[in-house]
Amino acid sequence: MSEISPKLQEEASIPSFEAPTDSPLPWLRGMTATIRDHLLVHGAVLVHGLPMDGPDRLAEARDALGIGSFTPTEVFNRRRDFGGGVISPISWPQDRHICPIQENSFSRRFPPVVLTACITPPEGDGRSHLSDARRIAGRLPAHLSDRVREGGWTMTRAFHGGFGIAWPEAFPVTDRAALEELLAAEGIEFDWLPNGTLHTVRRLPGVIRHPVTGEECWFNQLSFLNAGSLDPNERAYMTRAFGRHLPMNTFFGDGSPLSEEDVAAIDHAYDSVKTELPWRRGDLLITDNIIMAQGRSQVEGSPEFLVALGEN
Repeated sequence: MSEISPKLQEEASIPSFEAPTDSPLPWLRGMTATIRDHLLVHGAVLVHGLPMDGPDRLAEARDALGIGSFTPTEVFNRRRDFGGGVISPISWPQDRHICPIQENSFSRRFPPVVLTACITPPEGDGRSHLSDARRIAGRLPAHLSDRVREGGWTMTRAFHGGFGIAWPEAFPVTDRAALEELLAAEGIEFDWLPNGTLHTVRRLPGVIRHPVTGEECWFNQLSFLNAGSLDPNERAYMTRAFGRHLPMNTFFGDGSPLSEEDVAAIDHAYDSVKTELPWRRGDLLITDNIIMAQGRSQVEGSPEFLVALGEN
């Protein structure tokens, strides 16, 4: 991905605060209004110096900010649940970067706020990547942004046995009747393939307006979950194994496929508005999940992060 110009870095700068060593959580509670105001303007706030040493501390920080715990109706991959609404980040190889995404933007219900705590920072230059979703559409070719704005996007998912997570892990139900009722309530089309595999299709808006500011925000995982983003060898392997029912894939709202140029243009748009944040032990990153997409670079060592999905 391309380097970010100094001008873009300045435009995308994230405000940061240093918590006092004495009474950091009461201080954080007193900063609630300030942090919420900054989230609406900048999309993210970074707080240094908090005692982020485990799940309980992250839950305490979330509660101090007056943020409730959010429980998703569907999960992307396995994440360790520490209780109290605190989970691990999505599972992803350390030698691969994660393109910026908004948590659960493939669902009708998604967390408005995401808190990420750094328990142990990466070795080397591991960083968080943040992309302002208000600026992405303006970095795309007009025909592409207009198509997604007007027609939305489609995501398909197939729960193949022995590959990825099974559907009882992805949804908070364990029997087919309850699952089918949940899928219908969520507006997710589904069918059962001849081998018993659950196949789902959902159509969602690709751009939404922020409920407080009214700003238009790019809100989808079109490129991240598209087959074109896979390593070519991995894509060929999965195509041989699963045919057209890949574990994940995305399309335009009318079901048309994205071209390689479309995927590259979207990736470039995220990259062109990206800012990078290095991590320190005890950092707490708070993001407005509609305004700000979050990913990471490749990481080294044994970094430890915790995540709390938040409800306003």
